[in-house]
Amino acid sequence: MFGSLQKSFLELRISDLIIGMLKKLWIMRHGLAVDQFDTDFNRALSKTGELQAENVAEQLLATGSSLPTEMLVSPFARTISTANIVHKKLSLKNSYKTDEMLVHFADYKILGDFLLASEYQHLLIVSHMPIVARLCQYLAPGCEIYGFQTAQIVRLDFEQITSDESVAKMTQIILPKK
Repeated sequence: MFGSLQKSFLELRISDLIIGMLKKLWIMRHGLAVDQFDTDFNRALSKTGELQAENVAEQLLATGSSLPTEMLVSPFARTISTANIVHKKLSLKNSYKTDEMLVHFADYKILGDFLLASEYQHLLIVSHMPIVARLCQYLAPGCEIYGFQTAQIVRLDFEQITSDESVAKMTQIILPKK
């Protein structure tokens, strides 16, 4: 009897792990920033960038498919402004979080491993080049995205291979309309 109880507990724990793993990840580059700025950290979003962010959020809503439930954002001004627009347009309930792992000079492998080990299931990140492209390549083997347009979104869907391993496939690209 003890053996069957132990087995049930192990099965429960493995299923809990599978449920808690990342299922969908939307990777977004910030909208177009202004040309004039005092520091890169404080660089604001331009009017065009605001329109781009609003446009891709509208396109994401129009797909009719599942949407992100949470957001992680680089702490730079242009990514926060982009996130504010997208967050409002998508009517997300949870407030977004900022994290330095999303800055443009951060390590995409550390970020990718963090995301895979996290409890997020439907997550949108707003970050910078080159980390957004490198993250796509790292998480989705065979992904040949080497650059992102401003406000571009790429969706990755994760498929479970084993209880502790998943593989991502790029399933959607959203570009701002001109």
